[in-house]
Amino acid sequence: MAHDVGMSLPRPVSRHELGLLRFPDLRTDWVVLLVASLVSPLDGDDLAGRLEGLHEAVPLVGATLQGETWLPGQPGRPVVVDGEPVGDARLDAAFDLARQPPLRVVLGSNGRRLALACHHAAFDGLALVAIMTALLGGPLPAPVTSAPPGPAGSRMALLRRLLGPADRIARSAHPSSRDTYVTDEVELSGPSVTARLAQACVDAAAEHNRHRGAPWRRVGISIAKGGPPGVGNVASYRRVDVPAGDPVAPAIAAALASADEPAEQTRAGLALALARPVVHRFSDSFLLSNLGRQFVPNTARLDFFPVARGRSAVAFGAVGVAGMSSTVSLRARDLSQADAKSLLEGVLRSFGRGH
Repeated sequence: MAHDVGMSLPRPVSRHELGLLRFPDLRTDWVVLLVASLVSPLDGDDLAGRLEGLHEAVPLVGATLQGETWLPGQPGRPVVVDGEPVGDARLDAAFDLARQPPLRVVLGSNGRRLALACHHAAFDGLALVAIMTALLGGPLPAPVTSAPPGPAGSRMALLRRLLGPADRIARSAHPSSRDTYVTDEVELSGPSVTARLAQACVDAAAEHNRHRGAPWRRVGISIAKGGPPGVGNVASYRRVDVPAGDPVAPAIAAALASADEPAEQTRAGLALALARPVVHRFSDSFLLSNLGRQFVPNTARLDFFPVARGRSAVAFGAVGVAGMSSTVSLRARDLSQADAKSLLEGVLRSFGRGH
């Protein structure tokens, strides 16, 4: 259960925040993106006023980080960009948390695409949904922080991953110089959507690797398990490791129903820092985060891009808007735009077959 942290700063970072701040992955900037396609255009001055109101209610959106303590600060002004915000370097640039607040707001010049970028140490995906809702005229969210840790998973799982790491999704011969982003609409309904979507990702990745002569024997999947609605970072995840060819859905369903957290999450910072030379061996094959169906004012569609990190640096996001559309998105660090698009198309074909 999450606990209200109140409105005041300074405050120490929570355990989930600390785990990311200490995690020894120097190639990852921990920037999460959520983008809304709006029904009616949004005025930039109205957006700035709503951001100020959000900051008054939840000071973390304007905070800076000194050591391991959030201090009061001022939110950044919304940035207006020509054309599409996704792909603009001002949206997904790394955060300097000692000098910048952990939230960035970018509006397309036509007022119909609103993008949020956050540092994952401060906010998770559901927090971005709560922030987006407030900025579009919905209710202000409450602050939340981490619950006490759940039971730690077996250390034997860490040893197995060290000795036999998960296979990565093969990188492109000529990857993009920056993260690649692709997204498409799909009907996400019925039981066990996350588990079925994970199976589709595994099937598409197997085909992707086969065409490139890359191994796909050990599959490691990180599944995000969000917390309650609110602003903060309370998300945890579950790790599933299966041999390629085994059904994924039952393992995903069991992991999401379990209170056990992966050992590397409950001991993340210092334990993995000591293992920095081999930390890449604990990486997953991909991450999947499904935010579910959300009520967001004035929004026809959301596109969600979790953090792409680790050896594969491939992350899939899913989200729907109540009464509107649902999307599945892919973000990758080491894929070309064409290969990322082809991989997502494979996911959607496989998901459609299993629907």
